[in-house]
Amino acid sequence: MTPLAIVTPASRVAPMAFFTSLVLLAVLDAAKTWYGLSLVSSEGGGSFGYISMGLFVLMVLFVSFLFINRRRDAGEGIKMFLLPVILALVISGIAMGVMLTVGSFNLMGIYAEEQGRDVMTVAQDPAFQEAFQAWMEDRPELALQMAGPAAWSGFAGFWATSFLFGFWFMSMKRDD
Repeated sequence: MTPLAIVTPASRVAPMAFFTSLVLLAVLDAAKTWYGLSLVSSEGGGSFGYISMGLFVLMVLFVSFLFINRRRDAGEGIKMFLLPVILALVISGIAMGVMLTVGSFNLMGIYAEEQGRDVMTVAQDPAFQEAFQAWMEDRPELALQMAGPAAWSGFAGFWATSFLFGFWFMSMKRDD
């Protein structure tokens, strides 16, 4: 395997090298996610958020290159590389959104219990929403507790989609 297959879109990558490269990128992304979450929970994150976003964009670019190079090796057109990358990003965003919503409802339930009210009856009350928002702003550590599950669900959504498409792309054979 040529290491250039990960960092350039002008190479060819065999099926096993493609899969190995995807695993390598997933492991590096998991390390970045774990490290970023450890900073958020202990030090408030600092400037690592910008670095993490840059690394995420770089990782998406490298995944795109792998899909391009795999299709090039199979003798297929490279246009289909966008499908797995865009779909993985959409599924990742949906998974993160779902986990943030679940976490928010959980915290809303905790707040409603503290107020001695039922969350189902007050969730649509605008005054409750404003009071809940103020309560959350006073307790940023509770909001940070939602970051971990959201980040890991987004990670899982992105890589599950990438690997599902990766198995399909690995099965592509050359016509020669």
